Order: sequence, then structure tokens, then C-alpha cells
Amino acid sequence: MKQMDTYNLYIEQEDNYYKQLETIEQCQSAIFDYIYRSGSRCDKLTVQDILLSVHHLEDSIRVQLLHLKLEKAYLAYVMKKPT
Repeated sequence: MKQMDTYNLYIEQEDNYYKQLETIEQCQSAIFDYIYRSGSRCDKLTVQDILLSVHHLEDSIRVQLLHLKLEKAYLAYVMKKPT
């Protein structure tokens, strides 16, 4: 695979990670909104467990994104070097 193809793939993966993070934020907001409206119908410990699971998922995606951005930066450096 050519370097430019790999770089473009990194961009696509990065966009996908950002979309996943945005989705997680929307889900967290929906949970908080539901609690605001109907909190008495929720088991607090269960909601905490759900939010912690979502948070762990977010952390995992952020770590993957960090690694991807690092690889992308190194690849960009290699691509700019004169041959």
C-alpha cells in the first residue's frame, strides 16, 4: 500500500473515531436528560454502572485515536522528506 493510501486510511479512521466519540457524548447527554426528567424511575447504581461502562468505552476510543494520530504524524513526517 502506498504511503498516501495509508495516510488517507488514517484520516478515514480518525473521522470514524471522532464520530464514535460524538455518539458517546450524545448518549451520555440522553442519559442525564432522562434522569433529570424521570430520575425516580431509575436505579442509581445501575445508572452509575452504565455511565462507567460508557466512560470506559470512551477512554478506549480516545487511546486508539491517540495511537492513530501518532502514526499519522510519523507518516506525514516521512512523506514530507525529500526522496
